[in-house]
Amino acid sequence: MKPLALLGIILLVVGTATAETRESVGVGVRIIRDDGTIDPGRGFLYTKSDPSATGGIQGSIASPGLPIEQVLALPADEPRFVYKGKVTGSNRRSFLFEGLPMRKYDLIVIYKDRFYEGLRLHREPNTLTKEDRKKVKNIVNASEPYFKKKFIHRLEGTTGRGNTARAICTFVRDTSSAEGHREFRRTFKLLLFKDVGPGWQVTRARDLYPVSYEPGAPLPRHNYAAKLGGVRVTRSIKDLGEIKLTR
Repeated sequence: MKPLALLGIILLVVGTATAETRESVGVGVRIIRDDGTIDPGRGFLYTKSDPSATGGIQGSIASPGLPIEQVLALPADEPRFVYKGKVTGSNRRSFLFEGLPMRKYDLIVIYKDRFYEGLRLHREPNTLTKEDRKKVKNIVNASEPYFKKKFIHRLEGTTGRGNTARAICTFVRDTSSAEGHREFRRTFKLLLFKDVGPGWQVTRARDLYPVSYEPGAPLPRHNYAAKLGGVRVTRSIKDLGEIKLTR
């Protein structure tokens, strides 16, 4: 086997993320957090487009007048799937998704200092109580100890045993490890919960945009934008035109 082909296979297995510990695997590196979990990175995080699908989404952001870092599309009924769009235009203010299967999608538009999302977190009216929110916050804070800080931006669901909820969050690691690594990490996450009786339980956690960042840098501000939700894709490219996310 050619060396470059072998390297490609190894990178496919181990990913491209950075974290606390680097473990040699053949000619590649597997990167492990200090809590034993593997950092997902972004190299192989996203769902592959369907080459047989002719549907897609395109549009441009009129405001804010900033270059887009990344744009994502998620089917509300299947949170396992996250499609990565192409950022286009000389000013990086337009985007294109191709090869999307027919269904409705919610979009996330990410900038350096902010992000906008139109996620449908829950199909039914939100009936979570103050006690539900407290229990969800506690279980979120206890999850994934690699990340030292967690911020719940939006949380919706149905109260009562056996019911479900979803949240869009930011997870942050802003401390050095025992080994002295200073690669601070943050990620946006979509979390799914279920009320199992005594409390809420995380049933799925989907990384959306894990990155390293410089210590002291402000976290991107969260914004909800309903116009980014419920985009129906059929057999052609859905053109959203110019979108204003700010007034």
